[in-house]
Amino acid sequence: MVIPPLRRKALRDLRRLWAQALAIALVLAAGVATLILGSGAQRALTDTRDRYYGEYRFADLTTDVVRAPLSLVNDIRAIDGVLQAEPRIVKPGRPDIEGMAEPATVLLVTVPQADGLNRLHLRMGRLPEPGTADEAVVSQDFATAHGLRQGSHLAVVMNGKRRVLSITGIALSPEFIYAIGPGEMMPDPRRFGVIWLPRDTLEQAFDLGGAFSNLVLRLVPGAPETRVIEELDRLTAAYGGGGATGRAEQTSHAFLNAELEQLGAMVQVLPPIFLLVAAMLMHMTLSRLIALEREQIGLLKAIGYRSSQIAQHYLEFVVLIACCGIVLGFAAGAWLGAGLAQLYARFFSFPFLHFGTDLRIYGLAAIVTLTAAMAGALQSLRGVLSLTPAVAMAPPAPADFRHAAWGVLALAPLHQTGRMVARHLLHWPFRTASSILGMTMAVAILVASLWSFGSIDHMIRVTFNLAERQDVKIVFAAPEPMHALADIRHMPGVLVAEPFRLVPARLTNGNRSKRLAIEGRPADARLSRSLSPDLKPMPVPEHGLIISEALAAALALRPGDLVQVDFLAGRRASVAIPVSGISVGYVGLGAAMEIAALGRVTGEGLLVTGANIQLDEAAQKAFLAAASAAPATGFLNVTDLTVSRFRDTLAENITLMITVYVTLAAIIALGVVYNFSRIALSEQGRELASLRVMGFTRTEAASVILFELAVVVLLAQPFGWLIGHGIGLAMVAAFSSDLYRVPFVMGREVYATASLIVIAAAILSALVIKGRIDRLDLIAVLKTRE
Repeated sequence: MVIPPLRRKALRDLRRLWAQALAIALVLAAGVATLILGSGAQRALTDTRDRYYGEYRFADLTTDVVRAPLSLVNDIRAIDGVLQAEPRIVKPGRPDIEGMAEPATVLLVTVPQADGLNRLHLRMGRLPEPGTADEAVVSQDFATAHGLRQGSHLAVVMNGKRRVLSITGIALSPEFIYAIGPGEMMPDPRRFGVIWLPRDTLEQAFDLGGAFSNLVLRLVPGAPETRVIEELDRLTAAYGGGGATGRAEQTSHAFLNAELEQLGAMVQVLPPIFLLVAAMLMHMTLSRLIALEREQIGLLKAIGYRSSQIAQHYLEFVVLIACCGIVLGFAAGAWLGAGLAQLYARFFSFPFLHFGTDLRIYGLAAIVTLTAAMAGALQSLRGVLSLTPAVAMAPPAPADFRHAAWGVLALAPLHQTGRMVARHLLHWPFRTASSILGMTMAVAILVASLWSFGSIDHMIRVTFNLAERQDVKIVFAAPEPMHALADIRHMPGVLVAEPFRLVPARLTNGNRSKRLAIEGRPADARLSRSLSPDLKPMPVPEHGLIISEALAAALALRPGDLVQVDFLAGRRASVAIPVSGISVGYVGLGAAMEIAALGRVTGEGLLVTGANIQLDEAAQKAFLAAASAAPATGFLNVTDLTVSRFRDTLAENITLMITVYVTLAAIIALGVVYNFSRIALSEQGRELASLRVMGFTRTEAASVILFELAVVVLLAQPFGWLIGHGIGLAMVAAFSSDLYRVPFVMGREVYATASLIVIAAAILSALVIKGRIDRLDLIAVLKTRE
């Protein structure tokens, strides 16, 4: 096969400029990889979730009741829009595991029917046989954490009575893809699990014969969810119904959705940055190549090549570099995607999670990358088309630095090298600005990722050191009278015990509505407090609600406004309560009021849901043993364990993500600095050689380019800080949800670290350029036309 001459020249140019081409290709590859990684992971999670929900019939609605007769289910099935309704018994239990001192909780759930909702995916073993009282299926993560398998035995305290269960199977459920324990911030499979038991076993354990405590429903496609919930709440109100919730408010589904939204935000931010920088690098490199080959272009046109053919030749050169970047990006995206899939597999309990090869995403990445590369080359190609043979074959006019640099030179008392640096930077303002923008983006990516460390520390400090200061939170299985607190105060090691009460309610302001639990606290509470925006404790008012910033924003409420509160438990009172203050809070939607006032407005008097406890550290083990054995205990939260799990999990994830971001930013910095320096060396090689001939040392000659590089890098820092700050703010907005909010804490150390990383990458690239300057062939350079 005969290769056309211009195509052979393109391949030769690519081989000759391989280092610059590789730098551009790496930046393009980073853009392709992040696009494939983000879009691919988002699609993989979405497809896996939808398929899992569909095959295992994940319920659309769920509701809890205290005790409702099974006959009520027929009335619920008759609601217009309900396709399927399945009564269950769902109750908390406490596993009794030998050698485990920390409190653990299990959720006891009725085994789904064969054609029922929220069906189980068995990983091992079988479902319990009908009529067997003590057979059970255990969730996979909990079983793995405790070394349980088919045939193992597990003791569980149910309703105050200890029973030994025989494990017949290990399973997953679409209801617990993200299995998080009550009151926890991260999944901890060692301290929380799910156990599915036959209905007879749970009926007997919790005295619920002929009744149910939980109901799951599937709706007819297109049925109005809100109307079904209203009718369902009406029917269950007499049986202690706590208000039905849709999928959007189901804990596991909500966390999974939040992750999908974060991936979507990453796809919108990172790939465009890389492609923009790559386009600018492409423009800089091609412009210089065309300037160097000016005479060759003139000759080609003189011997009959059309302008379009020559432009096509340079376009093929661009496409070759872009193809290299696309191939590298495909490989990196697939590799990183597999790693991300493994990370998700550890977080989300899917029976399958495949990071498949979606050709549409790969095709989209290739098209977008080629478009960006060619867009960067367009301006340079216009120069090729407009260049006439006579002009091209004549030497270019010497650069006139007077107009561009005279202002700076007149104002700044620069020494000789400084004047040379200034006139070069000002003479090619677009190239200088492009290089500064490239370095700016490298700094911005780092600033936009490194701030998360400080934010997490701030979030933990505010949540667990200032607001929730208890050592242990004990939650009762059911609301108890206030004197139950006396039993807790007599437990070993209790220094302070403060009661609290949680009542589910729906808060409405106009057409905005949110479902949450209102927390009642003593007026003088010291362990669990609301914090003002300046992080000062807020007194609990005798009347009125203190709501969190997130809830205030969601319902458009301000202090002094009245909010409609419909309680979803007890007597289901409906009252309008004034908003007395806005508090800082990062976990969930919060609303608090004085505990006695809460009892009055609900009409149920002074009840407590649990207690916040400050402990004598030396007696913690004895207290946990006593609290776990107490029949009223529902579950226990130990603050140190929650914080430790939160820190460990986030530290692992953030370290991984920061490593990726630092690598990507270093690629941009290296690519920009190397291309800028190589082009500057190409343009100023004759000047540098002349300096050497006149007696300048290698270091003095190299300092001209290195100072230019230093100016570009330093000028980029404040712009990078500013853009990174803006991206960080956008990320905070994108990541905020009803589940949690991320505080935006940008310390000076973030800017310093980001700048140091980019400067280190620039120094590395500058050392390479310094070596090339030192090896300049003076005679060869001085013979060139420029």
